[in-house]
Order: sequence, then structure tokens, then C-alpha cells
Amino acid sequence: MAFSEEQIEGWLQRVLIPVEPSPQFVNRLRGRLVHVRGERGANLWTLVVVGVGLMLIMAAWMGLALRLILALIGVIGVYSHRRAERLPSRAAR
Repeated sequence: MAFSEEQIEGWLQRVLIPVEPSPQFVNRLRGRLVHVRGERGANLWTLVVVGVGLMLIMAAWMGLALRLILALIGVIGVYSHRRAERLPSRAAR
């Protein structure tokens, strides 16, 4: 049983009647929705999650920094080893 668009619109117009809310309801709703910034302290779980997240980010950056330092030391070692192979040793003189 399919309804046409006109039938659905007509049914919705009969059923959905706009109602003006009472002033008491509006005031109560506004009182629940409005929060003053800084009214309450930060949630403990929010602080824990932020702290753990920051520690994970710091650990990731430290891991990256250590890998870059080790790569740089490796490049310097390879360069110095090749340079030492090219130059005649002082002991052979």
C-alpha cells in the first residue's frame, strides 16, 4: 500500500499542529541548556584521557627523534669508514 506525496502531506498537516510552548517550559529549558563557562571544574576522566594522549604523542615524537639520531650516526659512521679506507693509513708510512 503506497501513499502518494499529496496524501502524506495532507496527513502530516492534520496531525502536526504547531503549538506555542508555555513560558515556564521555555525558561526551564533555557536553564538546562545554558552553562556559564568556568562554572564547574574539568571532568577527571577528560583530564586523564588528555594526559594519556599527550604522553603517547610525546613517546611517538621521542621515538622518531631517536630513530633520526641513530640514522644520522649511521650515516656519519659509513662516511667516516669510507673516508678511512680511501686515505692511506699513517702506520704504513
